[in-house]
Amino acid sequence: MATRQLSAALTHRLGQDATSGLQQLLDSEKEHVLNVAAERFERRLTEEVSGLRVDIVRELHGIRVDLFKWSFLFWIGQVAAVVGVLTFMLRNRG
Repeated sequence: MATRQLSAALTHRLGQDATSGLQQLLDSEKEHVLNVAAERFERRLTEEVSGLRVDIVRELHGIRVDLFKWSFLFWIGQVAAVVGVLTFMLRNRG
């Protein structure tokens, strides 16, 4: 970790040992804060991805139901058309 230079006034006021100790404390706390922030970010990202996954599954389920409904209507129409054509052919064959 790169060490920062604290101001000369602070170094003069605290002394070299206290300044070094303060710098180490700040560096260690910075690591802790970064770790906590990374953990929170990962947890939030996991929650968002899980929610997105649930939304996608629901959307796909809705699409599948709509596809089944339209497919059923298409086949009913096709059966009706074939029955109509056969009825027409059988009535007019003689």
